[in-house]
Amino acid sequence: MTRTSGRSRPAVDPAIGLALACTAALSACSTAPQTESIEKALEQTTPARQTVASVALAQVGDAYGDHMAGPRRFDDSGLAYYAYRQNGRPLPRSLGEQLHAGRPIPLAAAEPGDLVFFRVDSPDGRGRLTVGVIIDTQVAVLALPGGQAKGGGVRRVALDGGRWSQRMVGVSRLLPQAASDSNASS
Repeated sequence: MTRTSGRSRPAVDPAIGLALACTAALSACSTAPQTESIEKALEQTTPARQTVASVALAQVGDAYGDHMAGPRRFDDSGLAYYAYRQNGRPLPRSLGEQLHAGRPIPLAAAEPGDLVFFRVDSPDGRGRLTVGVIIDTQVAVLALPGGQAKGGGVRRVALDGGRWSQRMVGVSRLLPQAASDSNASS
């Protein structure tokens, strides 16, 4: 624990600093409130959740790769799998198994490290599911097919309106809830 202004708060994992630095470098100035929100969410959660979310966030800018689970190329379920495995946490590798591995929760109760599922367009027009890692209730990290020039690769997406909130299928919890939120309903 570190002391700041007479209040105790958990020490921040060094990976969080790296992830936030990467995020700041990749983000436009208009996302400053989002970066502050991310930093606050990561500081106020458990070390396991900090690590899972920070590992996912640190991959922003990496390329998409079919059937890849890192360290520099990821498919959607591979990114979630990698973030959990870097923390020593079990998570199935396949998207279908990830979908059923956790307990459904509302987005409002989501914490860093929870999984979020979306229905996205596919070339055959039927759509498909994809998974991302929640960073805070407004931001997730996803690995999307395609080159970065076309919006593919590992990237942050906003959950608080627009395209991604309309495509959200659900949120799933696998890690224990943070102690500070144990009295909140989930």
